[in-house]
Amino acid sequence: MKWFLSIKRFFVAAPVFLAGCQSVQHTESVPKNHHLETLLTHDLQDGHLDMPFDQACLIASGVDTGKKMQAYLAKIDLLISRIGQETEISEVSDSLAKAQIIFDWLQKNANEGVYNDCYDFRDTLNLKVGNCLSYAIRFTILCRRFGIDIKNIFVPGHIYNMLVFNGQTHYFEHTHSDGIVKKMDKYHPHKKVMRDEDLIAEIFLYKARNANLDMKYEESCKNCQGALICNPDDNRPVILLLDNYIAKKNYEEAFRYLNDYLVRHPDDRKSFKNAYILLQRLCKKGEDVIQ
Repeated sequence: MKWFLSIKRFFVAAPVFLAGCQSVQHTESVPKNHHLETLLTHDLQDGHLDMPFDQACLIASGVDTGKKMQAYLAKIDLLISRIGQETEISEVSDSLAKAQIIFDWLQKNANEGVYNDCYDFRDTLNLKVGNCLSYAIRFTILCRRFGIDIKNIFVPGHIYNMLVFNGQTHYFEHTHSDGIVKKMDKYHPHKKVMRDEDLIAEIFLYKARNANLDMKYEESCKNCQGALICNPDDNRPVILLLDNYIAKKNYEEAFRYLNDYLVRHPDDRKSFKNAYILLQRLCKKGEDVIQ
């Protein structure tokens, strides 16, 4: 999951990593307009997600109408129904047993392949393919529908699920054939429990990266901003924003954005030192040309 960004060589210590892995229905609350991404953005302005998590993931992935939303929520409801009909989940009461039933059923019936760049939750519902992010999102949604308090764990480059039950911690790995979380991920010094907002940010970040690679810099900037609304302390969208501005030769805007970011996050000054110096020089060079 490497990012081939033109600005990358100017960073010494700023590695870019991208994570690459209730029984009631919610369809009656679907907005009836075509501006779902705007609604999601406004929802997240205060840093907290209020709309249902499944809908937010679908909107971030690209669902843009109420009709499409209804169709995808129906696919989720179908998964719930099949799990209820094809397993003994209704006969067990503890969360761990339920989570294991859901995990095993998905592995057998709904995981057709693992692809690093398959972050789009729509593809996971339509084609049964995904990466660590989209599979973890699906597992989270299904577990919550069955009353399971599942957690998402982020380590640089990967996501997996965790459940604490009766004082013991259990892990669920969706992208390794044995279903076991690797020891290096389980005990990673930088692992953290993700908020729902962090998972939405990862979707926006994937979209931003892909748009950047396709040289769609405005679209990439828009998705970077979406990621930062969800997770304003993440420097990965900032690195990508700088690359977009530099690709457009908008050095002044890149420097302004970086300077503003470092005012808010002074601990990142060392990581961005080389980029800061570079942009200062580029801006000065531009001024000299104008004069």
